[in-house]
Amino acid sequence: MKRIASYHVHTTWCDGHDSPEAMVRAAIEQNMTDIGFSAHAMWPFASEWHLSPASYGDYAAEIRSLKEKYGAEIRISRGFEADYLEGASAPDRATYSPFSPDYLIGSVHYVPAPAVFGKKSKKVEPWCVDAPAAEVARGLERAFGGDAKKAVSAYWGRVREMIEGADFDIIGHIDIPRKRNGELRFFSETESWYRREIKNTVKAAAHSGKIMEINTGAIARGIRDMIYPSLEFLNLAFEAGVPITINSDSHATDSLLCAYDQARLLAFNAGYRSASFLDDCGWTSAPLDSALAD
Repeated sequence: MKRIASYHVHTTWCDGHDSPEAMVRAAIEQNMTDIGFSAHAMWPFASEWHLSPASYGDYAAEIRSLKEKYGAEIRISRGFEADYLEGASAPDRATYSPFSPDYLIGSVHYVPAPAVFGKKSKKVEPWCVDAPAAEVARGLERAFGGDAKKAVSAYWGRVREMIEGADFDIIGHIDIPRKRNGELRFFSETESWYRREIKNTVKAAAHSGKIMEINTGAIARGIRDMIYPSLEFLNLAFEAGVPITINSDSHATDSLLCAYDQARLLAFNAGYRSASFLDDCGWTSAPLDSALAD
């Protein structure tokens, strides 16, 4: 059976623009077979764009209700995009088990300031790598003294810590520092230190057995005409045997399948011929051709 899925979908429960039911109806109209909801989560904390800790039960109940209502038309899964922030929050199944998720996406959005800068002020906040360009630049200066190599290397270190130390399913938008690099030009992907970071991260991902998403979210939001991860990263991941899934990181009904043709082509160029899909018995593999509608 042809499978068309996205397991990275945001709604009005966090920073999305449309309700879960509106997203389900749009997915059915677009002939999707699977939709997975992944509210931003940082249990037991939250920012303005995270699911409120007081709302976890209601969120879980609504997705469960949609499963019952639309289960004959589309497979609906309940998950969280759970933040990894060293010493504060982790995308760990044991942590989120009270809310019975079908899966977890693990993502790094915040990178703690190193001690050398943190000692200067108790108010130094983590660097948010997934923010508007001005905020990324400001955080880079405040948290890392403008040292982009140190900041980006610290990001990759936190990603590997998350992969190696937490129990989750999908690695979210793995090379997200690229998101604002087109505008800010604060590092080069061709430098040896950066390529060494991605090679080390691919090794960690392969050893963990976790799924890596191909994420088209930056295109839907008009930030950059690029997909996470890069082709170089995907080439290394394919050679190392890292499984993939294609996700839209959608925040609205009109972007559920944004740039899926482009994502599929990128995966093919890296050597992939299959993708991962979630069934009742767990994750299974299906031909990459089936990731798209005709």
